Amino acid sequence: MSIEFVRERTFETNGLTLKAKEWGRSGSLPVIALHGWLDNAATFDRMLPFMDNLHVVALDLAGHGLSGHRSVDATYDVWMDVGEVMAVADQMGWEHFALIGHSRGAIISGLIAGTFPDRISHVVLIDGYIPMAQEAGGAARQLAKAIRENNRFGASSPTYFHDFDRAVQARVNGFVPLEVDAAEILASRGVVEGPRGFYWRSDQRLKAASYTKYSVEHLKSFFVAIGARVILIHADNSAFSPERQQSDHFQWVPQMQVLKMPGSHHLHLEGQAEDVAAKAQAFLC
Repeated sequence: MSIEFVRERTFETNGLTLKAKEWGRSGSLPVIALHGWLDNAATFDRMLPFMDNLHVVALDLAGHGLSGHRSVDATYDVWMDVGEVMAVADQMGWEHFALIGHSRGAIISGLIAGTFPDRISHVVLIDGYIPMAQEAGGAARQLAKAIRENNRFGASSPTYFHDFDRAVQARVNGFVPLEVDAAEILASRGVVEGPRGFYWRSDQRLKAASYTKYSVEHLKSFFVAIGARVILIHADNSAFSPERQQSDHFQWVPQMQVLKMPGSHHLHLEGQAEDVAAKAQAFLC
């Protein structure tokens, strides 16, 4: 029997409100599912109904979906999400759990698995692997760029649209193109109506550069520490495919299975959702 959406959940951590969609029932394999950049928990709405024997918390990461935005003195560097995801696991009472992550969520999943290897049983990475590395010589330039961009985006307003459909179309034609029905699913959780029209409620500062990036050696220290079983499912028609950019580092996680599938970056949300679910299900159970 496939798992079903149960309810909306709210978690509080360090003054930040995080929202989530809970799927399945307790007693099954506990899973935290993490979406990609500027997406939200609805990114798993197509995939999860094809799976079973899982108890899933699909999280809206900070600044995304229905979750709160970080305070003005905080950053959206991916390292910040690690502690917040672990706080959600603690509030669920999950000492051991699995992770499913897409894109930015896959990156965060890998960092969590390396930071807390004794707590993670399985990791499903969907078209994402490690953060972009930066050597020490670029640190000052990176910090300057981050300060400028965070100031600029922090002072900016979202783009407003005359109606919901136009907000959806903007995502269809966005930085990472999406099929219309996939964009509609994300918009169902990410688009709200205000006095000036419809807008995507994600924090504008998510578009700014990170304050800090780690070197290759720093990143290696996280990923060689992963003890969980890992599968990387990546798309053959994705500009962000880890195979194209990071295959030299696959050896850091020798137990990782690597599976290429037809599709684009959001293959789990588009026409390949059932196939991706089947591969993830077989791996997890």
